[in-house]
Amino acid sequence: MSSSKRVDDGSVSLTVPGRPEYLRLVRLAAADSGARADLSIDDVEDLRIAVDELTYALMGENPVDKTLTLRYLASEGVVEIEGTCVATGEPVVSELSQTIIGAVVDEHEISDRDGIRRFRLVKRSRT
Repeated sequence: MSSSKRVDDGSVSLTVPGRPEYLRLVRLAAADSGARADLSIDDVEDLRIAVDELTYALMGENPVDKTLTLRYLASEGVVEIEGTCVATGEPVVSELSQTIIGAVVDEHEISDRDGIRRFRLVKRSRT
């Protein structure tokens, strides 16, 4: 993203409890980032779908007492979102979720390292 023109001066961070009822807030922040990056309405909706799926995967099967931190970075025509939390249990990413995420974003990954679960996604404008 260093070659892209920055839309704003920095990233936006959001920390939420790791419970499904907070996914709405996570999606809203993704939509705002997409709008600031001047993505189309369809691209923003794709971004919302992907961040929802990946954030749910971060939570795992037992999200009790887990805090999620997401970082949203918007550049002209590109949004990058990273999410992190303490790794507990296995990430919940079904084959269907993998297919959906792969269809709606340009890059994505989820990993566990040193007790931290992390996802990263990149959505570029299709226009």
